[in-house]
Amino acid sequence: MVLESAIAVRSKILPKISVIIVTYRSTRELPGCIDSVLRQRVPVEVFVVDNASPDHTPEMIAGYGERHDNVYPILNTENLGLAAGNNCPIGRCQGEYVLILNPDTVLPDGSLSQMANFLDENPDVGVLGPQNVYENGTRHVSFHRNWGLLSVLAWRVLPNRIPRFLWDRFSSYKLQDVLFVSGSCLLIRRRIYEQIGGYDPEYFLTVEDVADLCIRARNTGNRVVFFPGAKIVHFTGRSGAQIPYIGVWQGSRGTVYHFLKHKGAVQAFLVLSMLLTSIAGRVLAAAALSVFKKQYRTTCGIYARVFWNLLVRNPIWGRGFRPSRRSMA
Repeated sequence: MVLESAIAVRSKILPKISVIIVTYRSTRELPGCIDSVLRQRVPVEVFVVDNASPDHTPEMIAGYGERHDNVYPILNTENLGLAAGNNCPIGRCQGEYVLILNPDTVLPDGSLSQMANFLDENPDVGVLGPQNVYENGTRHVSFHRNWGLLSVLAWRVLPNRIPRFLWDRFSSYKLQDVLFVSGSCLLIRRRIYEQIGGYDPEYFLTVEDVADLCIRARNTGNRVVFFPGAKIVHFTGRSGAQIPYIGVWQGSRGTVYHFLKHKGAVQAFLVLSMLLTSIAGRVLAAAALSVFKKQYRTTCGIYARVFWNLLVRNPIWGRGFRPSRRSMA
């Protein structure tokens, strides 16, 4: 009886889902995110990985670890990037599933159990992504069916508000197999996450990190599915706004790297040319506008630095660039 009771107690405390949240200057959004996770009806363990935030984010995370025995702070001494940060808890996760979650998201009550139940009932699905909605409940970009040259044109060259406006209003948000789901929130089977080695750390801060993850998960013979039955609130733009230069630079670098890795040097060079042309145009536009508003001088400087780095440090030349903690401040 004693042995049976011990087993029963242990089974109650083992997590069903291991949650990974990577932070950087996240004091504003982190409490809402973590609290929403802890309110879920599914047993969870939460790994909060801070990438050397220069503000009070590490102290906030440490406080959660002291108050909750299922919250585990991982405080990095340098900024490893989003992809490598998500890999930090590999080997420590005990859950059947791993939830990758951005700090600028909130999980409505019951959403995590909906996602977990779907994976329980569909063993051929390896990665699941819920519907992302704005704070007012309006749905927005939650997945992509493909990622090619037209995608780069739409999402990297055109002003972001244009493709986002069109996508939010004209995309079909039905249950479907996709190329990749939103990296803001995805649920993946732990055995698959560990089998493929997590994220490719060469991606630092870019949408293609999750595209690569889902492609490799699909290569194990599992499906990647968009599941509209569950919703999360995603406060878009908060994370990248903390580090505008790194966001633009690593986003562009990550795109070139992705095409080089998955589509070859020719398409990677075409993408590089498209990005350089687009960034050069933005430098000129910002320079012209800075005559009237000083704030555009900063924008001009950011894009000028990105243009130079992309020209001389892009992955095609075989010279990757990983910023130090100092360059992130």
